This record gives sequence, structure tokens and C-alpha cells, in this order.
Amino acid sequence: MRLSKDLIQHIAAAISANLESKGLAKYDVPRDAVTSKITEIITLNMLEEDKLNRDVEKLLSAHEAEIARGQMDYRKVFELTKQKLAKDRGMVL
Repeated sequence: MRLSKDLIQHIAAAISANLESKGLAKYDVPRDAVTSKITEIITLNMLEEDKLNRDVEKLLSAHEAEIARGQMDYRKVFELTKQKLAKDRGMVL
């Protein structure tokens, strides 16, 4: 996961506070409960993206020889493959 747990919690707290302060959301539960749920959602999303990255790496390992010979740009192929898999899985990156 690219973000630390503390950073995810900070982002979640900022989201819940901003939604409430701008009148975009009114909570029937304590804001801490909302922040906790947002933290959980962000964490799960990050874990799903980590799994997607591992799946892309597995797929690309079959083409290591071409990539090593410079016939393919690994980062470009990685991103294109990741976008395709994400779309197939209904994920928004």
C-alpha cells in the first residue's frame, strides 16, 4: 500500500469534516464513525489496487524476454495492462 495508515486516517478525517462543514453531508452518527468508515473504504480500495498491480506483474512476467531486450517499455505496458484489467473488473483508478 502506497499510503500509510496514519495518512489514510488523516485524509478520511479531512473528507468527513469538509463534507459536513460545506453542508454536503449531515451525519446521523458521530463524525468519528463516518471517518472510520471512510478510512475502511480507502484502505480496501488501496488493497484492491495492490492486488491489481500484482496481477499485472504476473501477466507481464510472461513477456520478460521482450521487455529485457527493450522491445517493450515496461512502465507503459504495465499501465496499459493495469487500465485494461481495472476496466474489466469494474474498478475506477
